[in-house]
Amino acid sequence: MEIPEQYKYSVDHGWFLGNKKSITFGLTDFFIKDLGKLLFLDLPRSGDEILSGISFGEIESLDNLIDIILPINAEVVAVNERLYEDLEILSNDPYVRGWLIKFRTEDVHIFDELLNAREYAESIRKYKGFSKQKLQRTIKEKKSKK
Repeated sequence: MEIPEQYKYSVDHGWFLGNKKSITFGLTDFFIKDLGKLLFLDLPRSGDEILSGISFGEIESLDNLIDIILPINAEVVAVNERLYEDLEILSNDPYVRGWLIKFRTEDVHIFDELLNAREYAESIRKYKGFSKQKLQRTIKEKKSKK
């Protein structure tokens, strides 16, 4: 699993790269691998406005349909149209060729609230530990009911 140092991350597995004028956004390698086989992607168009906390797109895998959300208001300035032709780009290269959108925002405070690579890696470890503990607890509960 790759977690590049030069990116910033959100707890919902989005990555951000850029300066305070133009920001590139995508989904992390961990998140994409966790989804499994990707089937469908829906993104906004260039010029669309994105509202903080409101879904601006969807990604679908065999088992999930996930809303894509930004934690800030933004204006889309570019969309990675290549993903519509080859969704495998997202699975194979999520940080370079697999970016989703580029946007502008007045909410420049976002960079202060995002995680660095080390903090994001720690959040994944906690997530994996929680999932493993929950699974083990569920298995024990099922066994005890027999």
